[in-house]
Amino acid sequence: MKKTVRWGVLGNAWIARDFMIPALENSEICELAAVASRSKFPAELAPNAKHYDSYEGLLADPDIDAIYVPVPNALHKEWTIKALAAGKHVLCEKPLSCTAEETRQMIAFAEEKGLLLMEAFMYRYSAKFQKMMEILCSGVLGEIKAMSGCHGYTLDWASPAREDPKLGGGCLYDVGCYVVDCMNAVMAKQGAELVDGSAAFRMKGEVDWHATAWLKYDNGVIGALQSWFDAASEQRMLIAGEKGTLVIPHLFEGSSGELYLTVDGKTETIMAESIDPYQLEAEAFSRAVLGIEDDRMPLADSLRNMQALDQLYNR
Repeated sequence: MKKTVRWGVLGNAWIARDFMIPALENSEICELAAVASRSKFPAELAPNAKHYDSYEGLLADPDIDAIYVPVPNALHKEWTIKALAAGKHVLCEKPLSCTAEETRQMIAFAEEKGLLLMEAFMYRYSAKFQKMMEILCSGVLGEIKAMSGCHGYTLDWASPAREDPKLGGGCLYDVGCYVVDCMNAVMAKQGAELVDGSAAFRMKGEVDWHATAWLKYDNGVIGALQSWFDAASEQRMLIAGEKGTLVIPHLFEGSSGELYLTVDGKTETIMAESIDPYQLEAEAFSRAVLGIEDDRMPLADSLRNMQALDQLYNR
């Protein structure tokens, strides 16, 4: 029985260089077999992997089992479909696409090919997210009644992928989607579905530079969220139930830190250890590829997220 998954990485994106490539290299179940970039890929990165100067060349490599797709958002569908057509399983960066219809097409094509597809929301494999879900499942908060979340930072460098609408730019796609996904995950535990949503945007050029939005679920819960490119860095979630509240600072990263659970006026600080969510994400996908176990983020969640983003963008 095969014990490792041979990975190929499409593109020279910073998230691949700084996070996914080290994660793959540090894993015993993942093997970084090839990288591809139309720009020169740093020679010191992935020294033991094949280096291709075209995505097509990598996809034609018969030794590659799975592809990581970190290209700009608007290109996710194109290169995911091409990778699937080449017989490769695909882990695609968030958001999975730019519309719910694109996501449906990607899911249908993966099913047609009998291949695995997953959206790379790495924070779902972080210790903080796991602790959050444990607390929610314990029932200590009672029925959830309200949520709020934010994720933003100052974008003060040139970033065409974030600034160009043709590439799927904008803060809601870049970081607001984390908050949307988290709210949907929390509500899924309550058996609730999204029924409405709206957003207001501060624009820079043709992309949203600041977004304030709300999502309404069929159990009456309304979640409020903000994302931005024009203020200091911050990210946190607040979940309020009948019996208490849970606050999770810096939820959308893999660093260690605290969660604050308040019940009956008493606050308990819960520590979450630092782990590499990128490695855990890649390993979870690899286990599914190898048929060991399947703890991937469900594609139904990805479609739900894109439906919510469509709602907020009024598509």
